[in-house]
Amino acid sequence: MSAIDRIISQYDAVLRGAAWHGDPMWQILNGISAETAAARPLPNAHTIWEIVMHMIFWEQVVIERLQGRRAGLIEERNFPPMPEITEGNWHATLNELRASNAKFREALSQLDPAKLDELSAAGKRTFYNEAHGLIEHHVYHLGQIAMLKKAQS
Repeated sequence: MSAIDRIISQYDAVLRGAAWHGDPMWQILNGISAETAAARPLPNAHTIWEIVMHMIFWEQVVIERLQGRRAGLIEERNFPPMPEITEGNWHATLNELRASNAKFREALSQLDPAKLDELSAAGKRTFYNEAHGLIEHHVYHLGQIAMLKKAQS
């Protein structure tokens, strides 16, 4: 198994598999309603919906970097405002996350393994660290989502 295949395997475990940290992303997100996703049980914390949109943003940044383009923080897209709170909009956000997951997986699978130790166009991290950083970022926010979900059940 190549290094790229191992990273993809780790990513897949975080999304749908038997991840070391606990429940995978799509199990945690399963059954969350728009109302629950938009609720703010902790006054100064982000909502589940805001966190999901934040995860999409950073996944897109890393996709750009894996494809050799420079990408970074765009504050208004980092934690964008939630759309109107409807089930349709929540499902659209989840579908955007699914599409982003597929694009990240594809970008990673097309990366030349010989480039893993090279710096991405952002010039701060290697391609290896960009990929693993995104996985770690997802795990961090999945813990937050799980706690917010539990606080409302």
